[in-house]
Amino acid sequence: MKNVCRIIVLIIIVTIMIATSCSDMYKGCEDMPDQTVGTGEIINDALILYTNLDPATSHLILNSKEGQIITSDTENIFGLEVSFDNKETCQPIDFSKYTVLGKNANGDCKVVFDRNVTKHEEQQKYIYKIKLIHCGSCEKLVVDMNWVLVPKIEDDYSVEFIVDYKRWKGK
Repeated sequence: MKNVCRIIVLIIIVTIMIATSCSDMYKGCEDMPDQTVGTGEIINDALILYTNLDPATSHLILNSKEGQIITSDTENIFGLEVSFDNKETCQPIDFSKYTVLGKNANGDCKVVFDRNVTKHEEQQKYIYKIKLIHCGSCEKLVVDMNWVLVPKIEDDYSVEFIVDYKRWKGK
């Protein structure tokens, strides 16, 4: 009987520890800013969907449906589609009008991505900047490819990726 009581007490203690540690994971994250699809050149109502991209991909720039890659670290690029109506309908991407940009970035617990693509005509360059704001104290890792759709990038332009990591400290 003593062993049963010890086991019950141990279960209660472990349950209390888990419950209190989980509530503390997001402490201070309540007033984080809202997620934005993106600003600048980003087409805000476009949602990029993919089926078979290698999860180890760090960045990707697609400029044609044949998979003409301006720059990438993977060949497994097929399966991309776009939805302009929150996944109600999906369609192939019209690469005569659009370019797809993606940059892998991750943070812990709770994450907000603030994405911006800026065109710099004098430098013939686009800059895709992701401000990653993360909060919490856990080992949970949030990973996102940060897909965005932009108007067709000219062939003689380059793309620079910048990820700016910020820990949320509250307002």
